[in-house]
Amino acid sequence: MSPHLTLSQAPTFLSVPSPSLSLSNSSPLLCTTSFDSRRPALHVRRMQKAEVAKAVRFDGPIIDVNALSAIEDSELVVENCITRTLPPALTLERGLQNIKEAVEKLKLDPPPSASGFLRFSVMVPPSAKALYWFCVQPDSSKVFPLFFMSKEEEPTYKSLYLNETRGTFGIGAAAYFRYSSLGVTGESTQIKRYLSNDSALIKAYGFLDVNFNAELSSMDHEAGSFYFFIPQIELDECEDVSILSATLAWSGPSSCPFEEALVSFESSSQQVISCIQNTGEKFPVASIRSTLGKLNAVDNTLMSMVHRYVTSPDAINVLADPMDLEEASSSSQFTVRLSPKITVSSNMLSQATERSYSVRDLANINAVWASLIIEECFRLGLTYFCIAPGSRSSPLAIAAASHPLATCIACFDERSLAFHAIGYARGSQRPAIVITTSGTAVSNLLPAVVEASQDFMPLLLLTADRPPELQDVGANQSVNQVNHFGSFVRYFFSLPVPSDRIPARMILTTLDSAVHWATCVPRGPVHLNCPFREPLDGRPEKWMLSCLNGLDFWMANVEPFTKYVQVQHYHSHTDVTHQMEEILKLIQASDRGLLLLGAIHSEDDIWAVLLLAKQLRWPVVADILSGLRLRRISSVENILFLDHLDHALVSNSFKNWMQVDAVIQIGSKITSKRVAQMLENSPPRLYIMVDEHPCRHDPSHMMTHRIQSSIVGFVDVLLRGHILYKSSTWSEYLQALNNMVARELSFQIAVEHSLTEPQVARVISKTLSPTKAVFVGNSMVIRDMDMYGQSQTNFTDKVTPMLLNSRLKYQLIQIAGNRGASGIDGLLSTAVGFALGSNKQVVCLIGDVSFLHDTNGLAILSQRTLRKQMTIIAINNHGGAIFSLLPIANSADPQVLDKYFYTSHNVSIRELCLAHGVKHVLVHTKKEFLDALNKSDYERVDRVIEVQSYIEANAITHSSLRSFASQAASDALRILLKVSSPGSISLSPQFLVCEILRVEFSMYRIPLVAPPTSANMDCDCATSYREGFLLHLYLEDGTVGLGEIAPLEFHEENLQDVEE
Repeated sequence: MSPHLTLSQAPTFLSVPSPSLSLSNSSPLLCTTSFDSRRPALHVRRMQKAEVAKAVRFDGPIIDVNALSAIEDSELVVENCITRTLPPALTLERGLQNIKEAVEKLKLDPPPSASGFLRFSVMVPPSAKALYWFCVQPDSSKVFPLFFMSKEEEPTYKSLYLNETRGTFGIGAAAYFRYSSLGVTGESTQIKRYLSNDSALIKAYGFLDVNFNAELSSMDHEAGSFYFFIPQIELDECEDVSILSATLAWSGPSSCPFEEALVSFESSSQQVISCIQNTGEKFPVASIRSTLGKLNAVDNTLMSMVHRYVTSPDAINVLADPMDLEEASSSSQFTVRLSPKITVSSNMLSQATERSYSVRDLANINAVWASLIIEECFRLGLTYFCIAPGSRSSPLAIAAASHPLATCIACFDERSLAFHAIGYARGSQRPAIVITTSGTAVSNLLPAVVEASQDFMPLLLLTADRPPELQDVGANQSVNQVNHFGSFVRYFFSLPVPSDRIPARMILTTLDSAVHWATCVPRGPVHLNCPFREPLDGRPEKWMLSCLNGLDFWMANVEPFTKYVQVQHYHSHTDVTHQMEEILKLIQASDRGLLLLGAIHSEDDIWAVLLLAKQLRWPVVADILSGLRLRRISSVENILFLDHLDHALVSNSFKNWMQVDAVIQIGSKITSKRVAQMLENSPPRLYIMVDEHPCRHDPSHMMTHRIQSSIVGFVDVLLRGHILYKSSTWSEYLQALNNMVARELSFQIAVEHSLTEPQVARVISKTLSPTKAVFVGNSMVIRDMDMYGQSQTNFTDKVTPMLLNSRLKYQLIQIAGNRGASGIDGLLSTAVGFALGSNKQVVCLIGDVSFLHDTNGLAILSQRTLRKQMTIIAINNHGGAIFSLLPIANSADPQVLDKYFYTSHNVSIRELCLAHGVKHVLVHTKKEFLDALNKSDYERVDRVIEVQSYIEANAITHSSLRSFASQAASDALRILLKVSSPGSISLSPQFLVCEILRVEFSMYRIPLVAPPTSANMDCDCATSYREGFLLHLYLEDGTVGLGEIAPLEFHEENLQDVEE
């Protein structure tokens, strides 16, 4: 077979100017980045006993470069190495299609350079999971290598199934680099790249001390050797987004022309595109387990997969001597299929390689049924078991604890345990299993069941029960558990007592049905009641194997017994299209549209809404639970977020002016009461509510269109509809008003010396990063985060080097809370579960009464089960502060208010933490609070930070902030309406242009007790003063502004200069 790529040979340090890569700029998919035709050449320094740029494809052309030991030239030249960044894609499938269309255009306009690297990159949503994509590739793949590499810091094989393991998937090899140390003594080996600053950053993956021979399909340990390759298609999961990339490499007409590189790439892309539909599986645990079990790989936990950039704008050694490569980044959890016969793996396989299952050796029928239930749960993707102690549930508890891939946690409080399971579902979007004994243990689950039902969180309850002969006869710990939770569960079934006369298939099909009900729309809790007779332990008792008839195939694989498949109803497609066309017309006709974002649970939905906001360009009101309230997004995106609409609506003049004619609400619930009241008092003519569930969420009875759809599906329709942007003075006014209220609130919060509750919300929001998530409690704290949390437009973006300048610059901050029933019970336990399910560092903000309501959550927190550290921030104002802001505070007797509403207390949070072995710190000031947050980050241990506050002071602070915000909104609106003409308003914060009638100033001179920090070190304290001028500015509309001008000591300017 002819070689696929041979890098051009050239004299030492030869640099050949190459023309720019000619790509048509007419394509909407391609960015408009231009490429300088004077780009320096890409040089690959020759190394002795080395093979460079050699990739593996057993069904097509092989990339092959002869050993360079015989080459006298000391460098190889690649003329071009550039990247193209495509617009963000709504789905992984769309991202692949965008890349495919971009590559198709290359066929019509190929690059003129004889050799080069060309890379396409596109942002895709977070649900594009590298591990799942690796697992759905065919067993008989024709493309190699294939790999998955985990990014987890402390990976285990269990973590693959417990939560979302981030990593990288790659397929094919645009080029690979191989070096053999045999015969080389005391010689340095280098590969250097010399690139311009806008060159593509391409990463290579591989192994050290390994000699891999593609032709012989052999791999040997060889100290000092290495093997690296550059994937043709790569999916890299970052903290808040996934990056899909494709790389093409070519080199001259004789070795690997560009046309052959295209053919090779298309072979890889065809395979991954054909597998893309399979990545949509809800919980692909079975696929992961099945794939890893079929690889016939030996799991070597001592081996690491190395990865690093092979291109660099700094011309440094990037694939250098093996001694230097040992400092490169590496992963200890990976699987690489190098050829049909060679698979290398680490920390991935373990018991997952066991593809058969048997219960024939179990002691009794109770153990058989329990084992079947737990195994089927795992096959359905449910891997996290929350177990409450009890005798009657012993068979289930033992089966769960002994399953090799299950993760279990225990707690003595069933109520906390059930809320913990809800938190896990919030973070992972998959159900946890709660196992309890009989009696009131089941009743304790009710508060969590209500919350899960109201907020559509999947949950599986396995409650043990007494057999029928012990029901309704006064037997100990026996209550009626049939339909115990009434309408709050999506499905209930009471299993019969285990018996070998009943086909065991019944257990599996029942469980499959229950989980289907829990995870299909509308999601929610399901309840399986499981009665057991004694023996409840492992004592042997004969049972007939005939009850296992029909399970041979099930036992031989790892798939669930019954698979539920949803088929689209294409017969109604025309009607749906017509209805959406009508809605698109109504949206296009709106002049004062508002995009209202309620609670959004998944990262993909947040991603979709962000793309919609970018195209629709309506003003956006983002609820704290939308995931976009504490966003990190570049100001250049020009998305108009109204973060302070709630405070602006305190102003009566603004409230009367704020007239909306259309609302698109995505997500069912919003936190702000004032926003809801504003819409209720002046209903828009078009009110569209979008959510996946069919339930009625319209407390103000304003909805004109209720769209039951996934958020991604709805956004896809609107993006394809190409709604035209209409400039609006109303929108410009709104942004200007929002900016003024924001500046006023920021100033008032900043100048407050003491640590207030709004300051806590502000500080938390400033310290967040994509590696963190937030769980916010109910009552006062969620309102404070909604009103005073702060977004950012300036932030460090680690993804930028991969995507350069042409992408949506944002960072996702995932936020969750229990707003189904909005209770204050179980919040701490929920937060711990959310940390586990989201696989992130979680900051939990909670009030003191909520904290006391769930102190047993500390017992769950102290177990630290396979999760990252948490920071619990408890606002302790010694009671229920929210009542001080309600009308009852103005009418009730103070003693009644204190006893029956505030529920004042003197409970020591510190002692509670000490009793559970949880670190605790008490803070009173801003500095102490910031120091405690920073310490939590670098110590990586769970910590409770208690913030001291007081009800009366908190009420005054909130009242003051409302007053200042109202005044700012009223003043800004008055000036806008008086002096501004349509189209004259700038979107910058410095938008107010008004004539100054006069300026008055007066001098002041204040003695200081110590020199100012800006003074020289030799300053005499006795002569220290602060001097300056107070200014009064009078505007033409009657507004008066107050300011100060004072020179700094270290500046050349003095007071006389200021006055002149």
